[in-house]
Amino acid sequence: MILSYWQRTTFWSPNRLSWAALSLALFCGLAHAGPRLSLIIDDIGAREADRAALTLPTEVTLAFLPHTPWGRELALQAWRQDRELMLHLPMGTTGPKSPGPWAIEPGQDRWQVQYRVKKALADIPFVTGVNNHMGSAVTPDPDRMAWVMEVLSLKGLYFVDSVTTSDSRAYEQALAWGVATKKRDVFLDPDRAEGTLEKQWAEALRQAGKFGEVVVIGHPYPETLTFLEATLPTLAEQDIQLVPLSTLFTPPVLSPLPVQSAR
Repeated sequence: MILSYWQRTTFWSPNRLSWAALSLALFCGLAHAGPRLSLIIDDIGAREADRAALTLPTEVTLAFLPHTPWGRELALQAWRQDRELMLHLPMGTTGPKSPGPWAIEPGQDRWQVQYRVKKALADIPFVTGVNNHMGSAVTPDPDRMAWVMEVLSLKGLYFVDSVTTSDSRAYEQALAWGVATKKRDVFLDPDRAEGTLEKQWAEALRQAGKFGEVVVIGHPYPETLTFLEATLPTLAEQDIQLVPLSTLFTPPVLSPLPVQSAR
């Protein structure tokens, strides 16, 4: 399994930068000054209005819902912008909301789980990584998370645990399968109450300053996008870099080669 992973991962692809060139880039070209902030916008694809997220800076990582009316079309548009794409993988929840079609649910066997992961990846092209959409009923299950990570390890994709429950085992299983992984640090818009965006953004900046990096997740709400359009340009003034999620890994996770049809 370990050998299979390293044979398939994008780090070792013969069509990529050589390992020596990548190492040189790490020490020379990719040296970063100051804290880094990675912003993921989730839930893109359910509404045509989600197209507005594509006006954000291209350093913002976009996560697309599979099997939605606009997910694939908007993902292709984002790819043409040379933007980093993620799959926002639906998983069962303990709450009343439905995670959407073809979600990973409790009680599914290994074949069912992996079929749904692969089906979602086939629907949203050119992704570099995956994070969970909902999932409070599934991410605490180490078996089902292991089955998800087995697929991601073979495809060389990273995983971000959205941490929709404190009991999540997704991060733990990603590490066990050799999948590059991070946890969400701050939800930008956990609710749409007045003052929430300002409060959560301040917390994100605090964590960036304290830890050197922070992973923030938001949603394509009109209020959130308006807030970000005004706020993101101020990061440079605070010596904070806005970066795609993949650059937080050492070495960075490389985007997949465009081998799929863009039609």
